[in-house]
This record gives sequence, structure tokens and C-alpha cells, in this order.
Amino acid sequence: MLLSITAVVVGCLVGWIDLPKLIRSKQWKETAVYSGMLLSAIVFSVIAVNLWEFPSPLYIIIWIYEPVNQFLAYITGT
Repeated sequence: MLLSITAVVVGCLVGWIDLPKLIRSKQWKETAVYSGMLLSAIVFSVIAVNLWEFPSPLYIIIWIYEPVNQFLAYITGT
């Protein structure tokens, strides 16, 4: 639990240091992208610190490209 709190606090500190500069210079798109990436990094850090089971993103890629691969194999006759 302490490691999860540490991961969240460190992520908030990074955001607290970097985000005001982006907001002051009115870089709204960069602020949105940075915030989204920082939030996802905090979530993945908490998952990693707690050693929770998380499926590999490779399974999503396989799920997407397997029908494409089968279709190309059907077209080429292999």
C-alpha cells in the first residue's frame, strides 16, 4: 500500500512541476496529451508495484492481426 501511495505521489509531483508551464503558455493539446500519458503511467505504476496480473498487450495485437494474416494467406494460397 505504501508503494502505491508513493507511485501516486511521485506522479502528482511530476505533474505539479510540468503542467503549470504548459498551461501558462496555453499549449492545450500538449497539456491534454501529457496529462493522459501521465495518468496512464501512474495507473501502470500502481499495477506494477502491487504485482497484479495484467494481460500482455501482445494478445491484443495478435487478436487484431490474426484475421488479417488468415485473409492474406487465403488470397496468396499459402
